[in-house]
Amino acid sequence: MIRVYTISYPDSIENEEFAGLFFELESEGVEEKETCVEVYLSEHQQAAGEQFIQAICDTYQVDFKRSILENKNWNAHWESSFQPILIEDFVFVRTTFHEPNQNVAHEIIIEPKMSFGTGHHPTTSQMMENMRLIDFKEKSVLDCGSGTGILAILAAKLGATNCLALDNDEWCYQNCIENIELNKVENISPIIGEIAQINQQKFDVILANIHRNFLTAYMSDLSLLLKDDGYIIVSGFYEEDAKIILDNAAMHHLIANYHTTQNNWTCIVLQKKN
Repeated sequence: MIRVYTISYPDSIENEEFAGLFFELESEGVEEKETCVEVYLSEHQQAAGEQFIQAICDTYQVDFKRSILENKNWNAHWESSFQPILIEDFVFVRTTFHEPNQNVAHEIIIEPKMSFGTGHHPTTSQMMENMRLIDFKEKSVLDCGSGTGILAILAAKLGATNCLALDNDEWCYQNCIENIELNKVENISPIIGEIAQINQQKFDVILANIHRNFLTAYMSDLSLLLKDDGYIIVSGFYEEDAKIILDNAAMHHLIANYHTTQNNWTCIVLQKKN
């Protein structure tokens, strides 16, 4: 069962900026509408999620309404609102009911279900854009917090020989498996669990589109999993938090090569230099 929280836009802040406040919340999705923001929480997310939503509403002096969306209606909901994503001539993300695009280098088919990572959010699109700048051929890759598996699928299409797609959510795990099959890609191993389960492996590239608190808490673990001169692409945080991420990364021999910002969301490409 999914609970839908509908929050009207306040007069004191731009709609897009206000909606962005909810993207750091662990949720099944955030949808920007003409007059409101809708946040979707599963049962295990409700307690912390509602507290987060209430705090924002108190700050901006707005109210929220709750409703229920049964799990069986989730796919129909997303199918009615999902639009394809085109990133120049590099990648086209669509669902099974959209027409293919023959004019791009890579096409990814996604059935979002109850998983984060459709390509619409600025963090995911920036992750994909920056993946274009790294050589994935014959590389081992960890997609940490894989959601739909979209980044692992793109890494495989870019030539990675071994991709591990890690998430701690059962819905994400099952959806990732389905999307791997839809895209007919090999060498991706979806796994459900925590980062501590894979501490004996080393990767050439790590993709971590999660959130600031996870990145700061687990930067040491991510660095230990990365080979020397390997790359880690991180996103899921605001531009004003970039210094926190960069300072934390530098403590673990991860040096920034470049970064991008879109709608106040930042993505940084780091390289391990011992």
